[in-house]
This record gives sequence, structure tokens and C-alpha cells, in this order.
Amino acid sequence: MPISGVFDQWLFWLRSKNRHGVHSPFIYGFLDKGLYGAHLEKSPVQTKLLRASLEYFKPDRVGVAGTPPPDSPLGQLLMKETLGALPPYDFFIFETPSESVDTFLSDRGNWHNDSIVYIGNLRVSPSGYKRWGEIKAHPSVRVVLETYWGGLLLFRREQAREHFRIRT
Repeated sequence: MPISGVFDQWLFWLRSKNRHGVHSPFIYGFLDKGLYGAHLEKSPVQTKLLRASLEYFKPDRVGVAGTPPPDSPLGQLLMKETLGALPPYDFFIFETPSESVDTFLSDRGNWHNDSIVYIGNLRVSPSGYKRWGEIKAHPSVRVVLETYWGGLLLFRREQAREHFRIRT
């Protein structure tokens, strides 16, 4: 059972911004041409961030924690992507915030400066959302882009440390 309800979604919406409240050209470009692109208007909100990220950044080396069932939304989405790549990954996917994210982040061989880590289902459980708070504070993470349903972690050393809450 999700910990969130309509009230939590409303609070998130009040604290979040759209692309016009973002002062990072890199993030603004992704939001403008990726997440808010017309081709994603009818995508389910739970997978919209992941789909937009894969389409916009076009990663070559995609990894995923575990094996999502082929009939799940994540499994269907990833059938199109290049999986089975070896580290360092351009894009890595976790279905939920878990301790395996910490393990992944602590091994610098798994990622590089331009890598992106997607974490879904941020608010499915109280422990998962607490874990998300710990994950986004990792010292190597420079940029956090959080939607209500999922989040992106970026390691871009050339960018100031920022946390963006974004409406989808």
C-alpha cells in the first residue's frame, strides 16, 4: 500500500516546479525536450520519467538491478533498450530505493561523470522513502531530479549540487 495519498501528492505539487522554475540549462533542456515532450503526454505518470530519460539521453550502456518481469511496465519498456552491458553504465535502473543502490554508488567503477541512475517507486513504503532521502545525500551525487513517482541521480561534477522537485 502506498504511503502517499491525495494530500501528499498535493503537497509535493505545491513544493515542486515545472521547467520555468529551473535555472540549470542542462535540466531545463531535459524537461523541455524530454519530460514535457508532446510524445509522452499519454504515458503513465509512474513510468514517464524513466521513458523520457531513456529517449532523451539515449544511453548505450543500460543496466538494471534484478530482472523485471517481462509483463511489467518496466520489463516492457526495457525490452527496447540495450541491457546486459558491463560497467561503467551510462544509465542504471532500480525499481525501488534499496540498499543495493548504496552498494552501486559506493563502487566508482559502476558509473562515470555523465551516468544517470533512475530510482522508481519512491513513495511505495515509508522505509523506501526514508532510503531515498539517504541515497540522494550520497557525496558523489551532484544533481537530484525528483518527481512524485521516481527520481534521477546525476554525478555531473561541473554542475553545482542541486535538488529539483519537478511536476509531471
